[in-house]
Amino acid sequence: MASQAKSPWRIALTRALVAVLLALAVSAHVAAPAQAIENLRKYAGIVVDAKSGSVLYEEAADSRRYPASVAKVMTLYVLFQELSAGNLKLSTKMTVSAHAAAAVPTKLGLRSGATITVEDAIKSLVTLSANDMARVIAEHISGSESNFAQRMTATARALGMRNTTYRNASGLPDGGQLTTVRDQAILGIAIYQHFPSYYEFFQTKSFSYGKSTYGNHNRVLGYMGAVDGIKTGYINAAGSNLLTAARKDGRHIVVVAFGFNSSASRDEKVRQLVASYLPKGRSGDYLRTAMIPMPGSQGSTQVAVAQSPSAGPVFVMPMPMPGFRLAQLVAANGAQPQAQVAPQLAVATTAPLPQPMPADLGLQPALQAANTLGAPSQTPQPPVPTQDVIGAWLSDTYNLGAPPSALGQTPPSAPLGYVPPANTGAPAAGQPVDLLTSGSVPVADVSATPGGWVVQIGAGPSEDSARAMLADAAGKAGGLNDFRSYVERFEKNGSVFYRARFVGFGGRDDATAMCNQLKQQDLACLAMQS
Repeated sequence: MASQAKSPWRIALTRALVAVLLALAVSAHVAAPAQAIENLRKYAGIVVDAKSGSVLYEEAADSRRYPASVAKVMTLYVLFQELSAGNLKLSTKMTVSAHAAAAVPTKLGLRSGATITVEDAIKSLVTLSANDMARVIAEHISGSESNFAQRMTATARALGMRNTTYRNASGLPDGGQLTTVRDQAILGIAIYQHFPSYYEFFQTKSFSYGKSTYGNHNRVLGYMGAVDGIKTGYINAAGSNLLTAARKDGRHIVVVAFGFNSSASRDEKVRQLVASYLPKGRSGDYLRTAMIPMPGSQGSTQVAVAQSPSAGPVFVMPMPMPGFRLAQLVAANGAQPQAQVAPQLAVATTAPLPQPMPADLGLQPALQAANTLGAPSQTPQPPVPTQDVIGAWLSDTYNLGAPPSALGQTPPSAPLGYVPPANTGAPAAGQPVDLLTSGSVPVADVSATPGGWVVQIGAGPSEDSARAMLADAAGKAGGLNDFRSYVERFEKNGSVFYRARFVGFGGRDDATAMCNQLKQQDLACLAMQS
């Protein structure tokens, strides 16, 4: 009888033990992906002179590491490409998906269906390191985070980051998301060179959204009056990481330090590296050896990259408009594309670089889809890539653009004040431009380009010839004496030229008015944003 009385208790106990074992099994299965990530929590560091390209210090610079949230620097690089191409504006609103809202902290915490502007999303990344907003950016640009990660990786290859693979936009744990500190130094230099106006965001010290204010995680920001931000990162398998830069007294270095057990020890090491190597940096111009090729410059330049030692070179070019968005545009107009819309990144397996020509250079499917739209409808249409003669004159791989503002000058949560000007129309394709003088051209449509307005009066074969142009223009148009003149060196097709420019115009109207005044003096000019 006693044994029979205990049976229900034993049965209940057995069931409880089985339930516990099942729960532990499920828990172990869920934790398996994180446990499967190799432990790469080891120190690796590098210091690169951004003006000469020289490596001033390195330790384990080519060893594999997890980027953690430093991956968001590439997320922002791709976003800056979209802003520069005119596909997005700082005021563009992006929708938070269920996938984005489900991101684990740290995050801004918006619910699915909410919207946020591009500018606020940028600030949330550089201060709070918001994982949900990284997903919002990825999905808005590429349709899905996985597609965006493919673009991140292809862009890394085009920049020369040979040992980097991205799997997500945030840097959350993934065993396949790997990089090296040498590769991250390349990115730290490139994002400054290619997007100097947007680089100011990395100097944001705090960000207010709703009822909350978030401080920048980079505690080294402003050290020695030189450190200008970039990005911190942490996951358990990586430790505390930091990609940062320092600019002072005409010198510019990029510092990458990964694999620390605490942010305090990481910050102390970075301060030591900055103090030791910034004084040893080059003071002066950026040398050609320090320049990072810009992927898809002006929508026509292709960058040769080798995907593996055994494979031949391929050419990667980011599309001016995301493929999935162009497909939506075609569908909305009831048109049937002649060919499948090209993917986000067009890869052509052709060999040597082609000569400049008005062909699509790898964008043929997307162009065919766009051409089926026919005559313009009443709904404003995004720009379709065309030959950019003026752009070929104004832009070059080695052009750094206007320098970012002084350290700490980006106000917390304050808009940058950029309002895209109205479209006045661009020069017709094929219009001749005289590189050696200036060419007589109308005001270019550069409404998609951020920055202050400048007036360019020409380009000469020597610095003296460019300065002579500036002096001649200032003598004929007295109002130019109120603006700063400068000469900018650039290379085109193996030849060196020097642009003659006046800077400091308050807006498009002021720059255009000055151009009109110069034309009355029989001088050609071009008003544009820097």
